[in-house]
Amino acid sequence: MTAPKPEALAVLKTTIASTKALIAQFETLIQTGALPNVPLESSSPNAIALYSDAGAILKAQTTKLSLLVLNKPYTPSEITFILKSLCQECIPALVSACQLCTPERYTNFLHRVIRASVGSAFKHYLDLLDDIPVDERGIENIRSQKTLRNTGVIWEGMEFAIKLAPMGLVAVATTKVEGYHDLFKDAIEELEEWRDGDLSPMDIIANDVPEMKPIWDGAKAEMGPVAQKHDINNMGEFEDNPFNLPRHASAAILPTTRKAIETLKLIRLLYPAMLKRRVKRFPVIDAQTPADKFPTAEQANRYDKLMAYCHLFSEEADEIAAALYTQDVEQVDGRLGIITDYARKCIAFVEKTWDGGEDEFSKWVRTWLVKLDEL
Repeated sequence: MTAPKPEALAVLKTTIASTKALIAQFETLIQTGALPNVPLESSSPNAIALYSDAGAILKAQTTKLSLLVLNKPYTPSEITFILKSLCQECIPALVSACQLCTPERYTNFLHRVIRASVGSAFKHYLDLLDDIPVDERGIENIRSQKTLRNTGVIWEGMEFAIKLAPMGLVAVATTKVEGYHDLFKDAIEELEEWRDGDLSPMDIIANDVPEMKPIWDGAKAEMGPVAQKHDINNMGEFEDNPFNLPRHASAAILPTTRKAIETLKLIRLLYPAMLKRRVKRFPVIDAQTPADKFPTAEQANRYDKLMAYCHLFSEEADEIAAALYTQDVEQVDGRLGIITDYARKCIAFVEKTWDGGEDEFSKWVRTWLVKLDEL
């Protein structure tokens, strides 16, 4: 194989340096929150469309780049061409999409999602640029697994950008809220098992430490149901229960446990109702939305509050469970006060429709508040 020409390698080296400087500058602005927003005007391009189109280009060019880096013959001039085109068009377009996706019109939720996606792509592109050889040995010294890993992360992020164009805000938000709902249900189920004495201390630890869960699940599968029951009921306090967690709710904590589960079950009912009547019925924001059809800043703010409270509910459910496991009644009562306060504040933002009217949810949620007061 003919070695790359020194002149081509020199140009490539300079191009890599300038590309890294540009991407690093933009990545820092995004990660620190210093990248300024651009106010939406009637002539402004659609941020989602721009993000999606630029994402498709970045994915395609990344594919070409990784193939050129990993396969013979090594051609520095072609890599230089790709990097220069990225700096001239694709990278500035992604940054512009971040600036155009303002919290006041696109919601802060989508604003943060797009900025996180672009920031991650830029971070991994910096790593990818480090793998491009700039000497006559070409691809001989390339760490292919690192190159493929970074390429895969960029592909995944830009695939999301491509899909966002037809999906729009509501589809992404729905998936996120469904995830919070699943976590909330898991917390309730875990508490019920613990209340009934069916949850071992290692189950509690594994559920709180994701890295341990597959290991513990595998160990239980090997033990079989009979051995599992024996292990749960007879494990030593410090040998198999290093955190000395109670195996079940004590008599003293049972009334508080019942109250906590009852409260969490009532709050859980908000998730499907809000998903159907509020999350999925927000004004359409996708790649086809014209500038004069975006929701108002007040509507966007209400939607962001809804998303934030859906997240806070799941976090507080975990905090309540943790306090129960340590049998801290005062802490549990305090956390229950916090989560019910969150619920009332959330309802204040979403009781009315997005146009400020009344619907079935408005009536239902007032009945729900009466039930909350009765707890």
